[in-house]
Amino acid sequence: MVKSKQIELFVNDDGEIINQKEHLLKLSDLKNKMIDTYKDTPLTTLLWSVGGHEVYDYETKIGERIGDGYQNPDESTKMRAANLQSLIDECGGPVTGLSKLCHEAGIKFFPSLRMNEHYEIDINSPTYGRFRRERPDLLIGRPGEKLEKGTLEHGIRTGMDFAYPEVRNHRLSIIAELVENFDVDGIELDWFRHPAFFRVEEAYDNRHLATDLVKKVKDKIDKVILSTGRDVKLAVRVPPTLYDSARIGLDVEEWMKKQLVDIVIAGGGFIPYSTPIDEFVAVAKNSDIKILGCIERLRPTKDDDEVRGIATQYLNKKSDGIYLFNYHSIDTKWKHSMLNEIASLDNLKNSNKKYQIDNFTRRNYFSQLGAAFSNAIPEVQLPLTFDKNDSELDLSISISEPLLEEPNSKINISVSVNVENLPPSHNIHLTINNNLSGFLREIPSEIDSERILLFDGTHIKAHNNVKISLDSRQEIDCNQKPTVTGFSVALDYNN
Repeated sequence: MVKSKQIELFVNDDGEIINQKEHLLKLSDLKNKMIDTYKDTPLTTLLWSVGGHEVYDYETKIGERIGDGYQNPDESTKMRAANLQSLIDECGGPVTGLSKLCHEAGIKFFPSLRMNEHYEIDINSPTYGRFRRERPDLLIGRPGEKLEKGTLEHGIRTGMDFAYPEVRNHRLSIIAELVENFDVDGIELDWFRHPAFFRVEEAYDNRHLATDLVKKVKDKIDKVILSTGRDVKLAVRVPPTLYDSARIGLDVEEWMKKQLVDIVIAGGGFIPYSTPIDEFVAVAKNSDIKILGCIERLRPTKDDDEVRGIATQYLNKKSDGIYLFNYHSIDTKWKHSMLNEIASLDNLKNSNKKYQIDNFTRRNYFSQLGAAFSNAIPEVQLPLTFDKNDSELDLSISISEPLLEEPNSKINISVSVNVENLPPSHNIHLTINNNLSGFLREIPSEIDSERILLFDGTHIKAHNNVKISLDSRQEIDCNQKPTVTGFSVALDYNN
């Protein structure tokens, strides 16, 4: 079947409103502070995180609700539990209330289930969850196992191990409750929060186990559709490449080929310019499966020009829409402006944009969160370090902007290069497509050790080979070698 051409716009809300302190949470708060902020925007689907670490912030009857069974919990837990109970008393609970409010506003509603959180949480905290506390034998790290700090294995040790049927069945029971007992339009299995599900050496060989879980979820949804007539979709958010998905135990290509899923969100948005979304699109061809590209605010995606550049790249590669993460709390004015802009390529056509070379800044095996993300995100071009003063760094960047190919295009193009540990008296040289670029000026940086150097971008084309070099007369401090950490191409249509 031919896919619909409508651009899908998804926003994931991480559920932080459950922490509201000024007064007990009411249905009117969900309407005023959440749903109404999307009025007059083209948002198609709102996703709401139902909790994490197997502790839930919704009206579950089978899972562990926040605060349940704790005599003297901390103030934060008390507030979350009180807000949850307030919504249960008023409207049945947040999932019931949000579903109703979204439907009244013409928006689809998906609960979002984080499949395996890897936050560093004290084992005695009410937010750690009884499931992991009472069954340490079901975790990736074995009880009593000694793992070296700073290794991937140590970083993901507290996550649930999906090799065990008890873990998969627990996930399935929560998913079944959400799709069977609530008037939802779909559910998101967020495999990117956080992407480590098996022991490292077992992950690839265990991918059939995750596939079996997804198939069981699809079977549950199909039964709901058959018995109720509701149209319920299964969305999955997965690592940024099919290869890395399979490597960590998620055979996303198989899920798509067997049509076990309806919507695939490619990546967590940390390396958007390096995410080969076209490979997901190719597998979904001739099916009704929709592919969305992810934009992550905490990448960080610092300004609107970056959002436009990322969205343009995804849509030019034939993705079916955009998925925004950590943008739920941004101001209403921004939502009204930017969501309308990124809803179509026509709206983006003559807008200022930035295209960048990715640098995954959260690769850190000493952090549980960093380890889990690092488990699923491949190496990208940056950072790159100068080993000696006469070394030359080679990079490449593609720009999804048709107007660049027009001979009389009046776009003003500039290129900025972020370099750490480059002394104030030292310079770099930038060559784009074998043409030396003129230095324009230095831009102030918020980082003391970083310099941002701006160059003329006249020689930028659709596909670009870039060389960055130091002045050969400049000596390098072997203990603090200059490192390129950022590369950005800015397109200014308003010059």
